[in-house]
Amino acid sequence: MKKLLFVAFVILTNSVYAQTFMAQTDPPMLGKVCPEFSMSVIMPNRTEKKLALSELRGKVVVIEFWATYCGPCIPSLKHFDKLQAQFGNAVKFIAISEESREKIDAFMLKKGHDNISFATDLNRKLNDLFYHHFIPHTVVIDQDGVVQAFCSPDEIDQFVIGKLINREPVSFTMKHEYQEASYTQSTGVLQNYDQPIIINKPKNQTYKIEFSNYKEGYATEFIKESSTEYKFINCPLTLIYQILYDQKTSRVLLEVNDKSKYSFENQNLYCLELSVPDYLSKNIQEVGLQQLESLFPLKSKLEARNRKVFSIQKSDLQGAINSIDSTGIIQKGLKIKDLMNYLESNPQLVGNLPIINESGLPDNTILDLDWFQNYPDSIENRLRTLGLRGEFKMADITCLVLFEPNFVSKSE
Repeated sequence: MKKLLFVAFVILTNSVYAQTFMAQTDPPMLGKVCPEFSMSVIMPNRTEKKLALSELRGKVVVIEFWATYCGPCIPSLKHFDKLQAQFGNAVKFIAISEESREKIDAFMLKKGHDNISFATDLNRKLNDLFYHHFIPHTVVIDQDGVVQAFCSPDEIDQFVIGKLINREPVSFTMKHEYQEASYTQSTGVLQNYDQPIIINKPKNQTYKIEFSNYKEGYATEFIKESSTEYKFINCPLTLIYQILYDQKTSRVLLEVNDKSKYSFENQNLYCLELSVPDYLSKNIQEVGLQQLESLFPLKSKLEARNRKVFSIQKSDLQGAINSIDSTGIIQKGLKIKDLMNYLESNPQLVGNLPIINESGLPDNTILDLDWFQNYPDSIENRLRTLGLRGEFKMADITCLVLFEPNFVSKSE
């Protein structure tokens, strides 16, 4: 088969880039005063209070982005808790998570850490302001509000905190994901960088599409490098469409005259790389779909269809499960929509059927899903312990329909 190769590059002009960047919030920069922001800090009585950065002037501020599922984060919090106790009011350690209050509260209850402060970031505003890909992620701000470091937590010890409090020069190793930035470190003092590092400067300013046939020696794989870069390796067209639409297999309908053309045979597998500028990250799926439909007769649409489904309904029995997962943390932050996703992601559990919620409860109703996943019994019995039940029925649901314009249904 003749190899298909389609590559498109568009370099953004300086004027377009400037307009995009100026529309964003000014980012924190090394050696510069941090822009004002506030945090929703959890108080000892479990209420939340807004705390502005300006209220912490005169203190060394260490902000730690973490999560309960992040293994390396846990010992760092314990370490920071000891440093907070050691240095008292001269420093403020704040641990920020975008997870639910239920998860954070459960962690605080089990682990203690009574000295550091915990804050929530449910809308990811702080996560976006202090741009980073990986956690743990540590930000150091001095008494004057100047950003001193974006680093790993193991860079912070009692000697570093002591120097910062005494306003002595400190040299930090930049976190790996920022080391590619261009700067001069001639003195070892962050304030003396020739050019401050802009942390959320868009890295990707090109528009790239590369499409080719099956690559020998590679397995079928989808890699989401970031919100602006997707890689499909040896995937059938149907799978690429499914991922771009973010649809489960149970909701995909293939309406073509010859389905064998879309099988997992090597001759039907393709590789697609998408890379779009940062400001187009929300449109990367649309870019991919446009390219596929320009190259192949297969089209796509979302359409309501009457299908057999597995309906989650409220049971007459009251669920009474309050268990603990393998980490010892009560998992109350998972919801009915997570249960639906779990069932559809494990098609063998309900016969590869779409899942709908007809329980009368909102999709964000809290469930103990960790227990549900590990309970060795039938789906019906598992649901019953949660106060739910399941029913097989026909219902109108939104499906991803992949079709060829000349498709002729056998019923016609």
